[in-house]
Amino acid sequence: MTLATDINDACHTLPLLGRYHRYCLIERILGHLEACRATALEGVPLDKHIWVETLIATVRSSINEISAMETLELRDILREFEKLIALLDGIAASAAEHTTLH
Repeated sequence: MTLATDINDACHTLPLLGRYHRYCLIERILGHLEACRATALEGVPLDKHIWVETLIATVRSSINEISAMETLELRDILREFEKLIALLDGIAASAAEHTTLH
């Protein structure tokens, strides 16, 4: 399963997920964002992607609070992460394709 699938599944079963499973999902999302930062944004000047650095740091420092959020709030956040990951994955794929062609 992909992270996007897991996020989608979690959104549907969120009321049944305990804090530990929510925490683990947020950790996976952070890991994926860090990987995207290293690949999709490689070579991009820091001032052009400081937002992702700030996002990662903020989520990492708030992971306990995020995993304890009410279901509707957390579902909204997970949906936004889902969109962001899709965008970053698209950028990474485009960059890989561009590199392969040259």
